[in-house]
Amino acid sequence: MSDSERDRPSEAPLNPALKSTTETVYDTKRVTPAPIDTASAREGEGEGWPWIWLIVTLVGIALAIWFLT
Repeated sequence: MSDSERDRPSEAPLNPALKSTTETVYDTKRVTPAPIDTASAREGEGEGWPWIWLIVTLVGIALAIWFLT
């Protein structure tokens, strides 16, 4: 299908960017591993972040109360 056939006024959508097309760039026949299999995180990594956010939140609330009084 050539561009001149695709963009005929009778068949052209109101917004040409929304016209459905078929993706032909990626090879769909090759199988790749699942993302979880290639993740590099170790067990227990990042478990301290909830505590850090709790402390930051409490400090922010304390500062807000102190500045508002």
